[in-house]
Amino acid sequence: METPLVTLLSLQDARDIIIIAAGSLTILVLLAVFIFTVVLGIAARALLGAVRSLLRDEVSPLLRDVHQTVRRIRGTATFISEMAVTPVIRVYGIYAGARRVVGVLSGITGRRNRRS
Repeated sequence: METPLVTLLSLQDARDIIIIAAGSLTILVLLAVFIFTVVLGIAARALLGAVRSLLRDEVSPLLRDVHQTVRRIRGTATFISEMAVTPVIRVYGIYAGARRVVGVLSGITGRRNRRS
C-alpha cells in the first residue's frame, strides 16, 4: 500500500491551528484598533488647534467689537436720557403741578362729574 501524501489532521492539530489563527487575528484587530485610536487622537488635536486658531483670529476681535458697540449704545442711551427724556419729564411735571394748582385754586378739579 502506498502512503498518502496528505495526512489527515488530528483533532489536536486542528485545535492548535485554530488557536494560532484566532490569536493572530486578535493581534491584528488590536493593532488596527490602536492605529485607529492614534489617528483619531491626531485628528482631534488638529481640530482643537483649528478651533483655537478660529477663536483667536475670528471670534475674539468680533467679541471686542461687540463689547465696544454695547458701551457706545449704553453711552448713547445715557446721553439721550440726560439730554432729552429727563428735561421733558421735568417740564411735564411742572406743567402737571401748575395745572393742579390752578385747578385747586379755581375749584375745577379737572375730573369729569361722577354719576351717583
